[in-house]
Amino acid sequence: MRILFFFLTLSAFLWSNIGYIGVLKGTASVVRSTSTLDAKNGMALKVKDEITTTSGSRVQVILKDQTVVTIGQNSTFVFDAYKFGGKDDSEVKMHISRGFFRSVTGKIGKLAPERFKVKTVSATIGIRGTDFSALMSDGKETIACYNGKLDVSIDGVMHKVNAGMMLEFADGKAEVKAFSTNRKLQTVDKKGKSVEIKADEVADVAQQEIQETIRHLPEVPLEDPTVEFPDR
Repeated sequence: MRILFFFLTLSAFLWSNIGYIGVLKGTASVVRSTSTLDAKNGMALKVKDEITTTSGSRVQVILKDQTVVTIGQNSTFVFDAYKFGGKDDSEVKMHISRGFFRSVTGKIGKLAPERFKVKTVSATIGIRGTDFSALMSDGKETIACYNGKLDVSIDGVMHKVNAGMMLEFADGKAEVKAFSTNRKLQTVDKKGKSVEIKADEVADVAQQEIQETIRHLPEVPLEDPTVEFPDR
């Protein structure tokens, strides 16, 4: 009886985990229920976990379906709901309340893209594909799509953001535009393909973060959780 109870408890523990921290640079914390834990490489994560990073820190999370979420410095990110099963019972719900994140969707993004949702302070992001990011900065939200497509809902209005485009939301106004026309085209290596994109003004804090992410963040080798973030 004790052995059965042990295996049932172990099974529940394993199934409650939604993924793990693959890479930690600097310091970060995980708020779980009423406890605040120090983030560590290899740390298992659960639904409702809130990750908070400090200045100069980065956390890369690898979920069970191989979705990768990179959380930037001075950020707060929460995994609200997560189920990984078949087409009809998979779900991802996450939100960011401050800072920066970038996500490369895994198997759930292919199985059930309509049930993969990320919320920012003002927007709900639906995915089709996708490699995308969001940054909360000085009263402005910047949502960028690097691959695939996004459906971004703000105040009941749907905005379509295709690859190479970004949505900026500030002062109650949303604008979708190319990564910019102010600088020369840059070439980005994306899985062996050279893709030309346009970067924005260096003075724009939001786009500077996005630009640096595009230029320096390598493709994530999912089988190798020890991959390091580049120095910036």
